[in-house]
Amino acid sequence: MLLCNMLAFNHATLASATALGLSLYFKEPFFLPLIIFVIFAGVLPDIDHPGSELGRWFKPVGKMLPHRGITHSFFGAFLFTGGIYLLLGSQYQYFRYFGVFGAVFGVYLLEKILHHNINKIDDYSKNLIQQKQIKWLLKIVTVVLYIFLAILIFLVWNNQMSNQIYQLLVIGYLAHIVGDFVTIEGVPLFYPIKKKMGLKLFKTGSGQEAFIGFCLVILNIYLTIQFVQVNNVNSLDYWSKYVNLGY
Repeated sequence: MLLCNMLAFNHATLASATALGLSLYFKEPFFLPLIIFVIFAGVLPDIDHPGSELGRWFKPVGKMLPHRGITHSFFGAFLFTGGIYLLLGSQYQYFRYFGVFGAVFGVYLLEKILHHNINKIDDYSKNLIQQKQIKWLLKIVTVVLYIFLAILIFLVWNNQMSNQIYQLLVIGYLAHIVGDFVTIEGVPLFYPIKKKMGLKLFKTGSGQEAFIGFCLVILNIYLTIQFVQVNNVNSLDYWSKYVNLGY
């Protein structure tokens, strides 16, 4: 179980760092609470693993699909992004349900992932941050995210932010595939051709991956600070722009 949790932790942090980094690089801001959707999509491909955070809620899916199969391929990414695009079009009312579902699970998954990996974070911090401090920080982050979630649900149900949500879902999903592509196990990019390929940089669940996970946490903190400063997230104008006027 720890192996799956560690993977989920890395996928979530890789997806969020990718979204924040791309936003800063291309100077395309988004409504910060929507990062929840990146986290959701960042772990979604592992729904094919019954032991993953998401797979435990959808065990029949994990039993039917082989792990790192269709969900970890270009074809799977096409099905996911295409399906979301259709929901955004003529069937937007269904996308709203999906949006609320994704937001709730995004916060839930992040909370569980961080709880399960507090010990790992503490090990690689070399006691720079005490576990007690990490737990308090986690509680604060969770409360803030649920506040964001309340705002987010209001926005989704008022037909707002659809384009940003779609883009972040795509980024999160693709980031997951890239994350698994660099491992020794690889992914079947050209499914239904089942041959797995990858950069073979490290083994899934290894100490190298755990260290990368810690580095991703630091990177996320840095990118979040940059995002807040560049986009004036701490200003009333930023929030009123999205909450009152939409995007």
